Amino acid sequence: MSDLADLTILLGPQTTAGQALNTVIRESRHRLSDAGLSTFPTRLATPLLRRAMDDRPYDDRMAEFAQSTERRPAFLSAVNFFGPLHAGLARNELFPDAEMALAGLAEVTPKARLLVAIDPLPAFFLAAGADALETRVRDTPWEILYELSWSDLIGELTDMLPDAQILVLTTRRVGETHGKVLGRIFGDFARHIVPSTGLLRYLISETGRAVLDRLEGQGAPEAHTLEEIYASFALSPDPRDVSEKLGIDKVTATLLDQRFEEDLTAIRALPRVEVL
Repeated sequence: MSDLADLTILLGPQTTAGQALNTVIRESRHRLSDAGLSTFPTRLATPLLRRAMDDRPYDDRMAEFAQSTERRPAFLSAVNFFGPLHAGLARNELFPDAEMALAGLAEVTPKARLLVAIDPLPAFFLAAGADALETRVRDTPWEILYELSWSDLIGELTDMLPDAQILVLTTRRVGETHGKVLGRIFGDFARHIVPSTGLLRYLISETGRAVLDRLEGQGAPEAHTLEEIYASFALSPDPRDVSEKLGIDKVTATLLDQRFEEDLTAIRALPRVEVL
């Protein structure tokens, strides 16, 4: 039915796009399962992966994992895979324990297709909606924030899982091409996601959702209309929140945005990595 990989894992982290994909999986999992794709939102995917990487004999773990995924194509949305971010910032890193987690993943799913959802740091920090994280960011010097690197994380993925395909998502680009992104991620199974605008509605404001609902009541909106809705109502960090909640001034926010674009350039040069 599809050229989808046998196993796809959304590793997170909890950016707006990562959380939106998890919501789509949660809401469409029964339809996708009926179509032949085993799907696991994060409340199911995270413990499933942890059990696959525990201390039991390897053959026992793999047999249980295969049984859980029904021995057919599967999508695991483990958006908490890298752990709590505020704990990492305490050590001046994004995810300091990522290497150990990836070593376990390499053992059990060496050929999986991996999705990683990244954003500029201010948007990423605010998407979590966590007071402890925001406090930690305010207490972190801007020089440390500037050195935090998404390309280092993706580089570790390519090093530790040399047979894996890696797709990198950013919220803005996902929002601008949400239909194509769903097709790229889910293949033919994308047509079983209902509504077809499901991903878009979690990337726009409440007002945007109301507009989208009204248009869908009149029939399927055209692609250019959906693009206009995203352009008008996209979720994006409020500069006041960036300043007040994160303690990041306008100049630092601009520097972090520039650093993000540099990271994307470095990520595109990595082997087996596709930036959507």
